[in-house]
Amino acid sequence: CDGSPMSSESSESNEYEGSGILTVIRKQCKSNTRSNAAFSVVMESLEDAFMCISNFDAENFVIDFKQLTNATRGTFFTKYCPKVRSLISCPDGIVVAVRPCLKESARNIVQAFYDSIPEALNLACKNDGEIIFKLTDQKWQDCFMRKADQMWACYNTLQSILNGDWENSQLTPERCSILKNFGQCLKDQLDACDLSDIIGFYDIPMNAVLPLTSCANYTQEPTVHLLDNNTIVET
Repeated sequence: CDGSPMSSESSESNEYEGSGILTVIRKQCKSNTRSNAAFSVVMESLEDAFMCISNFDAENFVIDFKQLTNATRGTFFTKYCPKVRSLISCPDGIVVAVRPCLKESARNIVQAFYDSIPEALNLACKNDGEIIFKLTDQKWQDCFMRKADQMWACYNTLQSILNGDWENSQLTPERCSILKNFGQCLKDQLDACDLSDIIGFYDIPMNAVLPLTSCANYTQEPTVHLLDNNTIVET
């Protein structure tokens, strides 16, 4: 390495090759800004976020959660919900730093998703964590497992149609319909377990994000139904 800016930039760009999402972000930063400087800011903000989150006492949280009972959940959620809420601001710097690396539509989606997190946390903390506590009960876990195949059918349909692509040009009416109805597909199964409230964790970010995509243009969408043989049909 000769210490030149070009050499330094080349070394920096190679550092994250093959690192999954970091590789994607680095390439987008380079494409949008024509340098690696923006990606360096993203990495610095990522380190700051981890430092911020490290202040949370995760070890005692896990210990207390494993000992959670109906009698103690009021104390547990009263103690930890404010602490978790304080962590929501930890990634603020990342959201700001990544903006130059994204297209305008993607920036708005990222911001909307991020802004929906407090509402999702409020749902988790509602009624002394009623929804979360249900998930720890063996009765509900057994029911959940009995519905696993049907829920996987919902998920596989979503995965096969979207294929991880959130570009507006790829959000066809069919794909938007599946996105909008995925929660209902799961809810149909979880109603039997009295667990359908957890669908709120999907609906909250989707309700924030979808109006910012081309899905907002499609007012006529079919309703998804799951048949007994675990196949999806639309009506």
